[in-house]
Amino acid sequence: MQTPAGHEIVDGQFHARNWLEIIFNPSFPYRFVHMMLASALTCAFLLIGISAWQILRGVATDSASRVLRTGLIFAALAAPAQILAGDLHGLNTLKHQPQKIAAMEGVWETTRGAPLVLFAIPDDAARSNRFELAIPKLASLILRHDPDGEIKGLNEFPSAHPPVFPVFWCFRIMVGIGILMLLVSWIGLWRHWRDGWDFARMPRPMLKLFAAMTFAGWVATIAGWYVTEIGRQPFIVFGLIRTSDVASRVPSSSVALTLSIYIAVYLALLVAYVGVLKYMSETADKGGAPLITEGATAGPQKHQRQGEFA
Repeated sequence: MQTPAGHEIVDGQFHARNWLEIIFNPSFPYRFVHMMLASALTCAFLLIGISAWQILRGVATDSASRVLRTGLIFAALAAPAQILAGDLHGLNTLKHQPQKIAAMEGVWETTRGAPLVLFAIPDDAARSNRFELAIPKLASLILRHDPDGEIKGLNEFPSAHPPVFPVFWCFRIMVGIGILMLLVSWIGLWRHWRDGWDFARMPRPMLKLFAAMTFAGWVATIAGWYVTEIGRQPFIVFGLIRTSDVASRVPSSSVALTLSIYIAVYLALLVAYVGVLKYMSETADKGGAPLITEGATAGPQKHQRQGEFA
């Protein structure tokens, strides 16, 4: 759907010509690696966050330290790999879907030495950015590896570019969380190592930050998915079939009802999922022993065994 290949059109209908080309299309390796690393980071921060929460609640068992250390190591390795994979994925997207890149970067006019827009409110009607804050030439340096490289603007694709605002901001959410993951994992791992792998000595503010980032990978992944799929618009199959050509003829009220039911079900599942995780993380194993009492303070201290926790 993003970089279609291996097909042929016969009498106006699409037919598979080569399934290997369809599956291993030009963007497949980049998307696959990017998604696998995103999943790895999601799992790593889930481990980090739940372990930190157990420590903060005073119900951490012997395994919490090992789980926290494993998550930090995993995240510290996966985060820089994801940044590299994301850069390569961006170069591939620039080649095959330049209008998506233009929307991600908020570039309206074709520009040499395009700035990296840190903050803006894209205005589709005015075809410009409001309240723009940018670093000169950095977008061209990142995307073209040349500070004077040319970036095609959205105005080159007047009827074939995605809505800019959601793509622009979802991309910044994804990248911002990714950079935060890198910093938190590296600083946390360094601090954990400096303390002799003793989580009891880790400052409580850092543990709270770990806990707050429990679902950071999930949020970043969803934001990236929005960039990918909204960024494909106005095509359902990029460059070949427009979304408007396959729009449902079902009445809008029926579509809205079905969508509302799906949203309600998934919200209920999400609340249940988070609730179960919270319950399980706060209920120590009968075979384990809490290592820190409720409300333990930061700073050097010995592990405190309280006996079996029921």
